[in-house]
Amino acid sequence: MSIVNRRNAMIGWATWTTAKRVAAMKAKRAAPARESKAPKGKKKAVKVVAVVVAAGGALAFWKAKHRDATDYDSFASEEIRVGGDAETTE
Repeated sequence: MSIVNRRNAMIGWATWTTAKRVAAMKAKRAAPARESKAPKGKKKAVKVVAVVVAAGGALAFWKAKHRDATDYDSFASEEIRVGGDAETTE
């Protein structure tokens, strides 16, 4: 008999879902009610700044990945004249 089967998977899923719901309700009940004293404009500004920072981070990550993917060997070989075709000065 296998341990991993549909019945055990269903029981595990139901247990996990119920445990998450119970934990969320306990946390909600235990936390004091928030009274936000920050003006709405400030909240919106914080959200806008967070989006801009996230976009900047994503752009920097993409640029770094793109930069790593380019072939720098060809540039280096041209710079140090590898291959015997160096220019001679006369």
